[in-house]
Parts: sequence; C-alpha cells; structure tokens
Amino acid sequence: MEWTQRLRMRQLYLLVALYENRNVSHTAARMGVTQPGLSKWLGELEEDLNVKLFKRGPRGLEPTDYCAALVQHARAIIGELDRTQTTIRLLSNGITGNLVVGTTPTVATGVVPRAAHLLGKRHPDAFLRLVEDRLDLLMPQLLEGRMDFVVTRTDQARLEPGLRCDLLYPEHIRIVVGPQHPLARKRKLAWADVMRYPWITPPKTSPIRRELEHELALAGQPTPRYRVESGSTLVILSMLQDGDLVAPMSGRLMESFHKNHQLVPLPLPYLREGSVGVIRRLEAVETPLHKAFMEGLLQAARG
Repeated sequence: MEWTQRLRMRQLYLLVALYENRNVSHTAARMGVTQPGLSKWLGELEEDLNVKLFKRGPRGLEPTDYCAALVQHARAIIGELDRTQTTIRLLSNGITGNLVVGTTPTVATGVVPRAAHLLGKRHPDAFLRLVEDRLDLLMPQLLEGRMDFVVTRTDQARLEPGLRCDLLYPEHIRIVVGPQHPLARKRKLAWADVMRYPWITPPKTSPIRRELEHELALAGQPTPRYRVESGSTLVILSMLQDGDLVAPMSGRLMESFHKNHQLVPLPLPYLREGSVGVIRRLEAVETPLHKAFMEGLLQAARG
C-alpha cells in the first residue's frame, strides 16, 4: 500500500505543526500526542518516503527541502478541506458557492469593490468574503488554498512556486495632504519642500511604504520623519484632514478622495511607476465563480 493511502488528516496537521515548531516535544504537547509516538510516526514517514524530512541542529529540527515541499502540499490539502467544510455549510443555507479574496489596504477601495458588484450581478446567490490585510499575511493563506485571489501592488510581491500573477493596470504612488495643509495650493514643489513636514505612513510591510522609500532613494532624499504609522486607509484619511501631516497613497485611491475634496495630491517630480495585479494558485480549479470574478476584475481595471 502506498504511503499516501495510509496518511490521515491528523498526520498532515502533525507534520505542519512540527515544521512550524521545529521541536518534537513542543509539537507533541501542542497536538496532544506523546513524544515517542510522534518520533516513531516521523521515522516511519521518512522510511516510506526514503528521504530525510528534518535534520537535527543546534536550535532544534531543521526542515529539509523535501519537508518544505511536503508541507506546502499538506497546507494546500488542509486549506482545501477547510474550504470544503465552509462550502457545505453555505450550501445548506441556500448559497450556491463561495469565494475568498484578499486585498491590501492600498487597493482595497479600487477594482475589488467594483469586481464584487459585477460578480453579484452574475451570481446573486454566491457568497464573497473580502479580507483586507497586509500582503505578508495574505500570501500564506493563498498558498494554503484558504483564499482564491490576492489583489495587490505587484512590484513588491514575491511569487512563490505554484503561483501566477496577472497584471490589471499600471499604478503609481502620490504624496497627498489635507485640503487645509500649507502645501495644498502649491502648483510646483520639490521633494525638499515636503520633507520638512511630518509623515503618516502604512507599516513597513506595506507595498506603498516600500515604494515610497524607493521613490525617495531615486530622488536622493532621506527617510522622512514618520510621526504616525497606520495600516488603515480611513485613519490616514481622517488624520490628514487637520494639521500638517503628509502621506503616500496609491494613485487610484487618491483620485477618489481628491474628487470628493478630501485630499490634495502634491505636484512632485515622481520617477517610479508600479502595477496592480491579481495573484492566484496555478493548480486551483477554475470554477464559474472564479472565472466571473476574474472577468469582473479585468472589466473594473479597464474602467
């Protein structure tokens, strides 16, 4: 009998936990098994595979490349089964299908809501869950099959094996201020003019923050005085309304706030241009719901 036929779901959870903890005793305590039992099972699995999954190092277990590959597939299986359980529960409530889409704050108010609206027209009985979070927290969920798509700026996204990225539209950052800011009515500015003011920025892990620092490096400017750090677009927007704060923002997001007279883009000599795209798993089955959402994204991007 092949080892895959003997493998149980519980053992997949054990493998992932061992990979994350790098310690047999801690993993055994966390998962409610005995340490000898866990060690015996791991040895049997390595014997079946005829490869070493872990090496013992000074800081505990060190996963081999074989282990990393196996854990990647284990996480995908666990994620798919969790999604299946959710789908069955939704079907019992009259929902015809479900889709989970991750998005970073810088693009959350752009194409994603419009694509969601278009999806609702074509599949009114489907369930869509939108998750807005940092890219480093969204990508593992995509790899594990817990998400179907991640929409983000692509210039800072690192694609793992098994993922593909489709570009949606070119994107750039803009430096913005509130309508009452001293620089709001200036028609021409140099970077040195805005560096005298304090900044509010997204976290270090945000693509916009990294893009800002690339732009400043090209302009030969030092790191600004970051007075406030926030991952919430609404917090940044609110804090810009009063005072002298300056903030980086994606171009499309800025346009919507500028039309409502909530923000003013500063006329600076920008040099970089990025892009926004949608990332998904290569092995994912394309259901009618997946296809409809992708078509909605592309239509919203063109618009």
